[in-house]
Amino acid sequence: MRSWIVPAAFAGLLLPGCGPKTPEQAQIDNIQQVAGAEAEAIQSAAGNEAAALRAEADTIAGQAEIANGFEAERLETRVEALRKEARIVERHADAQVRAVRDRARADVSAVKAQ
Repeated sequence: MRSWIVPAAFAGLLLPGCGPKTPEQAQIDNIQQVAGAEAEAIQSAAGNEAAALRAEADTIAGQAEIANGFEAERLETRVEALRKEARIVERHADAQVRAVRDRARADVSAVKAQ
């Protein structure tokens, strides 16, 4: 007798998700999907830019090992600057992603409040 209780309870949980979405829920889903796509695009672009900066820094670091004196010091300074710039790019992207998600949460709250 108990064997039918669990599947029935599970089906009861799934049924509300199977029905047609209300216009409000569709709008909320759209807001969340757009925000997710935008956040992913920001992260991807920043990741690519940071990777390029780090690759350039690694190349220059190799040159700095070969160089002597002031030239080596100048190259090491450039390496440090590129690596710092990569970290800044990532932090900026994180801030942009937080802003996108915060805006989406605010938009969803506004839709729910209507």
